[in-house]
Parts: sequence; structure tokens; C-alpha cells
Amino acid sequence: MKKAIVTGATGFIGRFLVRELVSQGVQVFAVVRKNSRNKAELESLPVQIVECDITGLSELPNLIPDRDIDAVFHIAWQGVSDADAKNQSIQMGNLLGTLDLIDAINEMKVGTFVGAGSLHEAESLVEMAEDKVISNMGYMYKASKMAAHWMGKAKAGSYGIRFFWPLINTYGEEERSARLVNTIIRKVLKGESPDLSAGTQYYDFVHVSDVAHALYLIAEKGIDGRNYVIGSGNAKPLKEFLVEVGKVANRMRGDDNEILLGFGKIKANVVSLPIETFDVRSLKEDTGFEPKVSFEEGIERTAEWIRENS
Repeated sequence: MKKAIVTGATGFIGRFLVRELVSQGVQVFAVVRKNSRNKAELESLPVQIVECDITGLSELPNLIPDRDIDAVFHIAWQGVSDADAKNQSIQMGNLLGTLDLIDAINEMKVGTFVGAGSLHEAESLVEMAEDKVISNMGYMYKASKMAAHWMGKAKAGSYGIRFFWPLINTYGEEERSARLVNTIIRKVLKGESPDLSAGTQYYDFVHVSDVAHALYLIAEKGIDGRNYVIGSGNAKPLKEFLVEVGKVANRMRGDDNEILLGFGKIKANVVSLPIETFDVRSLKEDTGFEPKVSFEEGIERTAEWIRENS
């Protein structure tokens, strides 16, 4: 791979991916939102910055004249959490932007598309199959991710574009969202006990730098159509991961009074995925991927960053 486009280049995964590609000698076109305040983070890197919102990705053939680009990494997505995740208009814009991007790269003769899937997709398939009322408006995000995955795979296949949409559950330093790991660390550092579920469901986490490397390897070596999962290969009950998060955060807090995690305080229904959902064997066999950052090291790096940037 010599040239690649990265959408969402200033986002959490996007920043790490851009650095990974640059380190591999890839020429990167970093697509960022118009008037993005975060694009300064990329200006120290040898990349070409392209300003384009997710709803305007059909304009990329006009914004990027090159016709020898090898791959596009579609990381951009508005509304991963909070109110925007429940906003149907925003999520429909994400879906249409993904499909427009595939049309655009077909025009540009780009042969490989790599998206960023979510384990929420797998959870949705389980929960929606149950005979019960669903009232969680977060399904605007979950369903749009799944629709982009399935519709994008069909559209890319019709064009002869290699298509990958690996399922990911990542964490790491430089993320400002209120997702689970970050929230636990922030609360413990403040001396607060976070309310959690019992944590009996299987889960897996992989550090964002390993995710970036896996995405690069998938573009390089992945088998077209394979449904990869990017993970540590060490799935286990969620509680076991979170206990480690609590230990690291408490150690960093430096207080003799340990902040206990509130396991079991959240009684809401929890979707339990079979452990096979987290199987990474095909990823390892096809690409040679092996994670380099242990969970303990990754949590220490994440907690240190949160402490310094709170």
C-alpha cells in the first residue's frame, strides 16, 4: 500500500491510524471536518489534509485528484455516544455518507474499503431477536452501523471493491468520550464509586494502537468478505477487565482508601454475547496480527493521560 485515504482522521481511532500508516511509509490523505479545530494535531505529520464533512464525501473525487490510491479507511462517524447517538437524522447522515463514499472511491478506482464496525452490532442481533419491547433510542446508532455494514458490503461487492468492516471494542489514551473504561477511571480518580452491572457477560478490549495496526494489516492482507473481529484473543467476563481498571486507577489515585467498583448496582438488561463472537483466529491467520499492548499497560497509559488532561 502506497497511498490511502482516512476519514475521521482527527478522531480517536483516526489519529492513531494516521500515525500507523505514516510509520509504514504510506502517503495519507487525512479527511477532516470543515473548519475542524483538531486538524492542528495532524499538521506535524507528512499528510495531506482534506476538509470534507461526512455528508459531503461524494465530493472526494473533486477534492483529491489522485487516481492511484490503494485503500480508504472509513473511520468518520458522528454521534457514537450521548444525544447524537440517538438522533435519527445524524445517524441517517452517517449511513448515507458511507454509501456515498463507496460510490466516490469506485469513481476514483480505489480497490479496498476498510470501515470501523462495533460490537454493538453483534449485541443488536441478539437483543432484537428476543420477544420484548425495545425502547433504547441508542439503536439509532447501532442500527445505522449495521445498515452501513451490510449495505456497504453489498455495494462494494457490486463494484468489485474489497470490503472489510471489522468489529472493534477499543480503549486508550487520547479519548475524551464517556465510554465505560474512561468513565470508571475518571470516577475513581475523583474518589467516586461507579455504578456497574454485575459484569458477567463476555467481553474483550484491545488498545487503540493495536487496532490501528490491525486495520493496516487487514487492508494489506485481509481476504475479501471476511468478517474480522479485532480483539486481544483473551475474551472473558467483563468484571475481570474492570477489576483491573479499578486497581490501576486506585493505584494512580494514591489514596489509602480504595474506591470500590459498584458491581451489580445497575439492574438494566445486559446483552450477553457467546464467547465465539470474540474469535480472532481468522484475523491472526490471514494477517499475522498479534496485539502488542497488554490490558494492564494500556489501562495505565489511559489512566495517566486522563489524570494529566482532566
